[in-house]
Amino acid sequence: MYRCRYLAHGLYIGLYELRHCHLSIHAPEEREKNNYIQGYLGPKKSKVDWEKLFEKKKQLVEGMRNGEIPSFCKGCHWIEEFDENSENQFLTDFEPYIDIVWLGNFNECNARCMYCSAFEAISKKITTKDYGVIELLKEMFKKKIYDPQRILNSSISFSQGEPTLLKNFESILKLCEKYGNENVALYTNGIIHSRMVEKLLKYKSKVRIRIVISLDSGSREVFKKIKFVDKFDSVVKTIKRYAKSLNKENSSALGIKYIIVPYVNDNKEEIDKFFDLCVNKLGVKYLITDLEEKWFVRHNGEVPEYLKDLLRYFRDKCIDNGIQFEFFDRALVTKL
Repeated sequence: MYRCRYLAHGLYIGLYELRHCHLSIHAPEEREKNNYIQGYLGPKKSKVDWEKLFEKKKQLVEGMRNGEIPSFCKGCHWIEEFDENSENQFLTDFEPYIDIVWLGNFNECNARCMYCSAFEAISKKITTKDYGVIELLKEMFKKKIYDPQRILNSSISFSQGEPTLLKNFESILKLCEKYGNENVALYTNGIIHSRMVEKLLKYKSKVRIRIVISLDSGSREVFKKIKFVDKFDSVVKTIKRYAKSLNKENSSALGIKYIIVPYVNDNKEEIDKFFDLCVNKLGVKYLITDLEEKWFVRHNGEVPEYLKDLLRYFRDKCIDNGIQFEFFDRALVTKL
């Protein structure tokens, strides 16, 4: 028997449709099948049929329990296996609610990262679709389809493009404050510093924001190779300001990520520079590492030993220095 909490309770708001999740990283050819029934064109043109959406989720949950893994989920590491006789039967998977929302209706960005999954869309100027996100979130809050007061681990994540470029970026954060949504994840390149984000980090608020900045290097030269923009100094300044805003209670609210890109930054020297900059010079307490997605998919998840050694080196360096660390997605599935 299998299950996935994202299939049961996740909602990805994409450029063209609503999807069950934002992953499908192991089956990229199946991405387009990962939508729920029909396209959603925004509040002025169509409405979400929540009854049909949850009926589809119920079918997926039942299918997984019968051993039927959807094609767009093949190989995904978030699928859990459990026994029919196990104590936890995850019966809440059948309940009609959303507890994790990914905002992926925009691709606009001020960097050109070589590993970006939206690079092609950005080059074709397919960037942002207003999509009525504010109205859609309001509906979900009011109808308690998404109810952070009942499901305490509920979260909203900015998962595509550069969030600080969004015209309604601050409006979404204010909406989360209004409805008491504590958990907000912000994945950003850090080129633009946000005063509102700094404020949320500094003062107690109803929004408990978590920021992940992908720096991916410890030097300006390597940064430019990966990002294709000369903004290393800007990102460092942003990290420094955010790090200063943290207190002991929320020191893990700011995570700096090092995505290992084979043949570009896959060496201990660059990791050492990254560590020295983040920890010793900027005062960061939480570091993250991952493996580049496109490379990982092309190699069918087969990770050579030297990359595993780099992941261990990163992990052990953090442990030895009392720094919180985390493996993301591809690094996680290597099961070191």
